[in-house]
Amino acid sequence: MRYTLVGSGTVVPDARRGPAAHHFACGDIQVLCDLGSGTLRRLDGLGLAWPEIDMVAVTHRHQDHIADLLPLLFALRHTPGVERVRPLTLLGYEGFARDLTLLSEVYGAWVLAPGFPLEIRESPDTPIEIERGDAWLEIEARRVVHSPEAVGYRLTLSSSGKEVLLAYTGDTEESDAAVDLARDADLLVSECSVADEDRVPGHLTPRGVGRVAAAASVGRLVTTHFYPSALALGSEEIERRIREAFVEGPVDLGVDGLCIDL
Repeated sequence: MRYTLVGSGTVVPDARRGPAAHHFACGDIQVLCDLGSGTLRRLDGLGLAWPEIDMVAVTHRHQDHIADLLPLLFALRHTPGVERVRPLTLLGYEGFARDLTLLSEVYGAWVLAPGFPLEIRESPDTPIEIERGDAWLEIEARRVVHSPEAVGYRLTLSSSGKEVLLAYTGDTEESDAAVDLARDADLLVSECSVADEDRVPGHLTPRGVGRVAAAASVGRLVTTHFYPSALALGSEEIERRIREAFVEGPVDLGVDGLCIDL
């Protein structure tokens, strides 16, 4: 079981950080949460088998979280040597299926009929389970405070008798909903967008991340989705602010390519 941070950045172009993308592996099961622009290229560069992904789970409509969805479908359809047979599950927020239908009207019928089965699900359809061999994964969507449709995801991974609980915030502000999403997670992957001095609605700051992680009693924290104002603080100051509330448990300031064996 492994977590790989594919994209730790935002909509702001950054040569070192791609937009949001997070890969979770449990045995042969692969789930990708969000896929901002350039995700396919970064998956390939990290040696992750993008043609074998079982599920793509999108948190909300913003382009730094969803922009590579159609490129993924197009690549699965047209890449020489890639002949996908098994279904691909596309999971998203309420209204996701309608958005895909509208995209098919612009780009063509292949969006909904790419040459292999698509299973399109929305957040109320969760939890969803995937089982293969001795590996089992469950994913559940929870509403967060960001855009009207935004959700985060809780993932339970089980393999060879070991089970771990993970939470991914997508984009959210500090709230009871964020704490509930992260509750008792062995690993919380949380946005940490802006410096506390530049706090804006819909996003977390380092001190906010620390308070959420502490209130939720998470075991380990990975921060991601850094805008320039957060990065300008420097890694030591970001962690110091997080540690004002989250005093126990490892903290990883996320970078593209970070891998954690679970």
